[in-house]
Amino acid sequence: VSLDISPLTGGNVAFSTLEGRPSGYNFDNSPVLQEWVTATDIRVTLNRLNTFGDEVFNDPKVLKSYYYAISDFAVGGRCKCNGHASECVKNERGRLVCNCKHNTEGDDCNVCKPFYNDRPWRRATAENANECLPCDCNGKSAECFFDPELYRATGRGGHCRSCSDNTDGPHCERCLDNYYREQSGGRCLACGCNPVGSVSPQCDNRGVCACKTGVTGEKCDRCQPGFHSLTEAGCRPCVCSPSGSTQECDVETGRCQCKDNVEGFSCDRCKLGYFNLDPNNPQGCTPCFCFQHSSVCDSADGYSVHTISSTFDRDDEQWTGQQRDGSSVAVQWSPSGQEISLISDDYFPMYFIAPEKFLGNQILSYSQNLSLSFRVDRRDTRLSAEDLVLEGGGLRVAVPLIAQGNAYPSETRQTYVFRLHDSTDYPWRPTISHSDFQKLLHNLTAIKIRGTYSERSAGYLDDVSLVTARRGPGAPARWVEQCTCPQGYQGQHCEQCTLGYRRSRPELGAFSPCEPCNCNGHSETCHPATGACDCQHNTAGLSCERCQDGFYGDSTQGTPADCQPCPCPAGATCAVVPKTREVVCTNCPAGTTGKRCELCDDGFFGDPLGQSGPVRACRACKCSDNIDPNAVGNCDRETGECLKCIYNTDGFFCDRCKDGFYGNALASNPAEKCKPCSCSPFGTVGQQTGCSQVTGQCQCLPHVTERDCSACEPGFYNLHSGTGCQRCNCNPIGSTNGQCDIISGQCECQPGVTGQHCERCELNFFGFSSSGCKPCDCDPEGSQSAQCKEDGRCECRPGFVGARCDMCEENYFYNRSTPGCQQCPSCYSLVRDKVNQQRQKLHDLQTLIDNLGSSQETVSDKAFEDRLKEAERAIMDLLEEAQTSKDVDKGLLERLNVINSTLTTQWNRLQNIRGTVDETGAQADRARHRVRDAESLIERARQELDKAKDAIGKVDIKAPSGSGDPNNMTLLAEEARTLADKHKMDADQIEKIAKDANDTSTKAFNLLMKTLDGEGKTSLLIRFSLIFRSYFTNFRILVFLLT
Repeated sequence: VSLDISPLTGGNVAFSTLEGRPSGYNFDNSPVLQEWVTATDIRVTLNRLNTFGDEVFNDPKVLKSYYYAISDFAVGGRCKCNGHASECVKNERGRLVCNCKHNTEGDDCNVCKPFYNDRPWRRATAENANECLPCDCNGKSAECFFDPELYRATGRGGHCRSCSDNTDGPHCERCLDNYYREQSGGRCLACGCNPVGSVSPQCDNRGVCACKTGVTGEKCDRCQPGFHSLTEAGCRPCVCSPSGSTQECDVETGRCQCKDNVEGFSCDRCKLGYFNLDPNNPQGCTPCFCFQHSSVCDSADGYSVHTISSTFDRDDEQWTGQQRDGSSVAVQWSPSGQEISLISDDYFPMYFIAPEKFLGNQILSYSQNLSLSFRVDRRDTRLSAEDLVLEGGGLRVAVPLIAQGNAYPSETRQTYVFRLHDSTDYPWRPTISHSDFQKLLHNLTAIKIRGTYSERSAGYLDDVSLVTARRGPGAPARWVEQCTCPQGYQGQHCEQCTLGYRRSRPELGAFSPCEPCNCNGHSETCHPATGACDCQHNTAGLSCERCQDGFYGDSTQGTPADCQPCPCPAGATCAVVPKTREVVCTNCPAGTTGKRCELCDDGFFGDPLGQSGPVRACRACKCSDNIDPNAVGNCDRETGECLKCIYNTDGFFCDRCKDGFYGNALASNPAEKCKPCSCSPFGTVGQQTGCSQVTGQCQCLPHVTERDCSACEPGFYNLHSGTGCQRCNCNPIGSTNGQCDIISGQCECQPGVTGQHCERCELNFFGFSSSGCKPCDCDPEGSQSAQCKEDGRCECRPGFVGARCDMCEENYFYNRSTPGCQQCPSCYSLVRDKVNQQRQKLHDLQTLIDNLGSSQETVSDKAFEDRLKEAERAIMDLLEEAQTSKDVDKGLLERLNVINSTLTTQWNRLQNIRGTVDETGAQADRARHRVRDAESLIERARQELDKAKDAIGKVDIKAPSGSGDPNNMTLLAEEARTLADKHKMDADQIEKIAKDANDTSTKAFNLLMKTLDGEGKTSLLIRFSLIFRSYFTNFRILVFLLT
């Protein structure tokens, strides 16, 4: 700054950094000016001394007389706070500093506070405080710096440093390299990528590393399935057989992971005991069957694939049904659907049963598929563990329908496939070994497929197929085995023994092991199936291990002289006692025993060597089969006397019953032999216990019967009196059978009969007869009391008649609308006359029968036969009269037809309806009375026939003295009884028809009563006419039955 030279003294020099500046008005926006006014040090330079031109003379003395002089030097100023403070304060050193605001600091508030560097520091202006803003570090850092480049790029210059939790970036907004953020958005985790297996150490946002070829895992730390040996170049692919491996190998060694029945580094060969490496076999190879005799086999040549199937195109192909209990049911074949079905009524399952072509030896189907198509009629199926069942070889396995990946059954037809395999992947239950599964298929006896799964449901089966094999051209069946048999076996499946070998357990058949023939040196060959040696040198047995019968010795020595003849009778065998070496006869001839068969055996008698007399061959004791064959000493060995009789028999030969027993001791059935007499002590004379040994009859007291005297004779009672039974004295007419209670003596009475001896009718009953008493049933309106007379007729009040006093007098009827009885038409007199004639005939027949039964003298065959013929003629006359009455009835019917015509003629005569109806009602009433009289007559006829039957049964007919001719009197009596029974049945039928007629007349009467009131009387009259005609038709039937 230069100043003017004046004044020379006493001048005042003033200086302002801002005043007078051209840009002073824009101070807030001028960085240069802002820098200019900022002064921290003041320097005054005096470099233009005014010498008033003396310097020209350059006189030092003159120049020295000039000088500068300064007094009162004053500097005015303030704190420089850049607009971020309104005051200055002293710091700890006593120096004035700005009291900074706006997140600034420094002596002049010239910088932003730490972590407030999100934009560049600026001095505050009057318009804008230019506050310092905090950095955005997402909570991962507490320090930052201002980054101009970042600010220019993003408008925010706060660059965070020292980010925590493995974060990085200007705002700690991302993870460090080779780190990734958790899915929850929290901290960053190290990728941890395997440096060998990964392409780079950086992973994706899920923490998954990018792997090299053949490497897998989130961190690329292992080989993929089918790869092995992790190196810098990645993993190498496994070299595995696709047929025998799972296409995976050991990640370290590269050794392939084989299927269950496969082995080898590359899984390219079957294990020992298995064959046919097959890519379609989940286990790789099929186990050798070979009837369990060999573990070495290979695929047989010459076999092709064959399928046994049922398509149901024409019929049910012999498929059947079976319930759970084993009972058979029929299957239904649908011609349209070409399928079979089963229908159930309950929850119990029903099964389809496969026919014979699916059964038998199906060993060639092992490890193959059984497939079928199946559907149900509704989806509410209840599956079980036994939806498909296989049975055979004494084994049984089952599997659910949905096993082996099959679908749940529905209304749509679906295919179900089941592999016949023992693997755990195919859960047949119970679990059995592969050899047992093959054994089951070797003798498959049943295939059961469940057909119903719920109540009232149906199951439909179609397209059943079983894969097997057979000899011949076609697609090769490589699963058929050709066994390499060990020594002693031969055949494709080692199913035969070779020459010189035999079955050790023949009952097992081809499953039995073969062993060398052991014939103890007496044969070189044996039967391959039974193992029996072709024995020589008098030897026998399966292995020639013993001597033939009749020879003795040790056949195991192996010499031709091992067996010598026995010193015994012909047919006997012998043995050598080990200690004494004594030869003892065995298997002596029947009935003999002893070392040399010199004694009779137990159960035999005789003297084979004549030791007690003449020689007597041993014979079996004859004890009538009444001894215990297992007992010892049943008879005397010398005499043959039976000593131990059983079945309650006795005697030398046990041929009779013991005392107190009876029966046939020689009967073949033990139950029919001797039985105890068991005589009743109450009914036996002297309380004896013995009885007739033949019949078993005990000796009974008077009027005591039964074999054991345990019951009274019919018509007697009181067995316990000890003196015999007392007579019941039952009335022969009033009792049912003449018998009484065996204790009280009360007779069994006919209906309506009472009294100890059934001797009288009950109160209000009548007609004491062999059929009992009948109720009086007196009409309360027409009778004087409820009790009737002996003939059953009630005492009637004046104006009433009939057995029950329920009718008007004969040929009259009772009209409820008109007092008194009116006379019936004259046609009813014909009926009355015929009934009276029948009564007389029945009375005559009764008299004849009574005379027959009441005669006291003994009747001879001739006289009895004459009387019976007379009775028969009377009955025939009665039948002829009935036939005649039939003709009369025709006239009666004609008259009824005339009446019907008359009634029809009155159709349009409405004024005469009342009179006609009343007249017809009266006729119906009289008809009903006549029918009831006929009922009474028929009842009496039936009673008389019953009496005749009883009388015939009581006729005492002496038996003829001779024993050669039949009893003619008995035959005649039976014939008479049969005839009486027939007439009784006819009477019962007549009674039924009469009752029907009575019911018809009652209906007619009721109809007439209805016609008296209301409308429609004309049509009712016609209806009555038809009913009346029906009534007389029924009466004609009654008369016809009399014929």
